[in-house]
Amino acid sequence: MKKTTLLILVMSLSLSLTSACSNKKSNKEKYNEAINQVIIWENKNLQAKGIYKSDDILERKDTGIIVYKEGKFIQLLYKNPPNKDMESLYERSKSGIYRKYSNMNLKAIDKDLKESSYTENVGKK
Repeated sequence: MKKTTLLILVMSLSLSLTSACSNKKSNKEKYNEAINQVIIWENKNLQAKGIYKSDDILERKDTGIIVYKEGKFIQLLYKNPPNKDMESLYERSKSGIYRKYSNMNLKAIDKDLKESSYTENVGKK
């Protein structure tokens, strides 16, 4: 009886670990296109402001990414060339296109930014 209980416990633990890993992978795939779109917009914005030269690009691997509200908001965290910490927040419009969040009053969306749906490269140095 003890062996059966132990076997069931081990099987359910391995199943939960496997599903957690596959869920993380599916979230990456789920938000992949949106994250790429936001990074492209951010690069265009940095080049338009003269912060980046035309041949400089912000790369995904060097960017902290936080997705909120199932993709409604995407936040980018990175360092610009003089090593200054930068943050950008993008909001998905009704047409599905992401635009830089321009409202400086973040309290209006504070409840939407409480819990993340997906994170990538956050906490890396």
